[in-house]
Amino acid sequence: MKKNGITIALTAAAVSLLAVCGRTDAGKSGEASANAMSASITNPDEVYHIDLKFSNVFQPTEWNYKASEKLAKEITEKTDGHVSVTYYGQNQLDCYGDSVTQAVNGENWIGLEEPSLFAEYVGDCAVLIGPMLYENTEEYNYIMDSDVVKEIREKLAGENIHVLDTHYSFGFRNLITNREITKPEDLKGVKMRATSSPLFAKTLEAMGATVKPMSFTDCLEALSSGEVEGFEGSTSTLAGAGAPYELVKNVATTHHLIATRWLFMPEDVYQSIPEKYRKIVDECAADCGKWEQTSCDADEANTINELKEKGVVWNDVEHDAFEAACDPVYDWIVEVYHADPELHRKLDEKLAAFRQR
Repeated sequence: MKKNGITIALTAAAVSLLAVCGRTDAGKSGEASANAMSASITNPDEVYHIDLKFSNVFQPTEWNYKASEKLAKEITEKTDGHVSVTYYGQNQLDCYGDSVTQAVNGENWIGLEEPSLFAEYVGDCAVLIGPMLYENTEEYNYIMDSDVVKEIREKLAGENIHVLDTHYSFGFRNLITNREITKPEDLKGVKMRATSSPLFAKTLEAMGATVKPMSFTDCLEALSSGEVEGFEGSTSTLAGAGAPYELVKNVATTHHLIATRWLFMPEDVYQSIPEKYRKIVDECAADCGKWEQTSCDADEANTINELKEKGVVWNDVEHDAFEAACDPVYDWIVEVYHADPELHRKLDEKLAAFRQR
């Protein structure tokens, strides 16, 4: 249950003030107490306090984990503890769709999740990170900072989801197996792990794979047993916790989805925070997103070189063939999530114009 820190504090302050004012022999000490209590009532920001739980699935080696730790620390310190954020990584608390539900239900909560999970509430979210849409981080940022996304964020606010920032990206997702995959036909019948996102599973299926949704921890066990032959993911995931690079050694550079997360919290909880602290939350959210994105992009080449030294190889793919294979996914998004049927075309046009600059 949420606790309204400001209401409790103000009630206590008012009771104490009445008690002080009712004494005729309190003297200067009583007058000082009364003045202090009166000041706290006239400046409620000073007595405001809220505890926020911040949850996601990431491991300490991953950029999302590092950015999450940084965010929790900075918000807590810069608000002098008035907004206290405690970070729980590694799937300790609700993650994925359950994390989004926490926000919808108005809990004291912050989450960092894949944007297609918001499509259950606003279908256009799935289009924004659909397959084969972006060629680089700059293009993604251009769309995220556009009026199109501003309108979608406003719709999410109507579902009690306040998006704090959209720039927690960490590269692009590729096909990672022990095969050299260059075209969709090469993926036919290959058992691939997918995340809990229906969009990710549908994209893999469209590319030709046999899809096996499971957690990443289960994926490592499944790779060892032969239950799956690979997964789709980013370079940082391949290099991360559990050393998946020891199990799979070939990366087909499909770049089929951008690896990104959106930072969010309940809209009603956000609006209940005093403006001076909301401003700090907003600034920290934006700064940490940019920090992660910049740090990850700068580290990508180093990580690839380290993985190559451990025996991982990269191969090019027939990108046009994979793009054509993924095209029906957008029709599926419209059908399942009732997304705007024109949005994909509009985004393609905006990106085409951006590439001509």
